[in-house]
Amino acid sequence: MDTTSTDSYKGWKITVTSKANMCAQFSFDITDPTGKTQHVKMGGENEQRAFERAREMIDMEIAFAGEE
Repeated sequence: MDTTSTDSYKGWKITVTSKANMCAQFSFDITDPTGKTQHVKMGGENEQRAFERAREMIDMEIAFAGEE
């Protein structure tokens, strides 16, 4: 059974789901303040790492948006 956890970071929503895919045990979705969602199938080996990767991705998205 898949379990889902959510958190927010810098105004973005993070949803982590336990779902085995190749070498990862968790996937995640990040949703920006406008509602645009991005999905990452191979989010990490554990829930904590998936949240860390999601936060790293959000930081990158914010940095890239600042360069435009």
